[in-house]
Amino acid sequence: MNLFDVMSPGRVRILGSGTKSGALKELTDLLAATGVVADPGELERLILERESLMSTGIGLGIAVPHARISGLSTSCIAFGIRPEGIPDYESIDGSPVRIVAMIITGTQRQREYIELLSSLARLFKDESARERVLSARTSKELWETLMHERSGLLA
Repeated sequence: MNLFDVMSPGRVRILGSGTKSGALKELTDLLAATGVVADPGELERLILERESLMSTGIGLGIAVPHARISGLSTSCIAFGIRPEGIPDYESIDGSPVRIVAMIITGTQRQREYIELLSSLARLFKDESARERVLSARTSKELWETLMHERSGLLA
């Protein structure tokens, strides 16, 4: 599964909130607004439940919150950036989170989740790629930058 098969311009945004809970709510609301999930409250509960086990701030300013939802027939990603950082995210390396990729999959789609996580790691292992994405000033510009990065990733 390709990372860009499950992203869309309507699920990409510059995050307004500087808090972990606020950023997560923005992304869950975005998934609800684009029709991916029927119950944003349930998704938010699942995301926060997962976060209570261990932060999904994986380091290098990146977080990958995720949930598996019963009955979801496809996987999707809501993607947000906060160039100023989210200091209370509790990332494993202690750095503020600036890139948040929320992965939602069906309960029987563990392999897809692993493939998407692997694609994200390949995309953002390069610091210059992270900085290019973080330089976007609008959601449209963010989407265009991600599409440009896609070209390099698929080359």
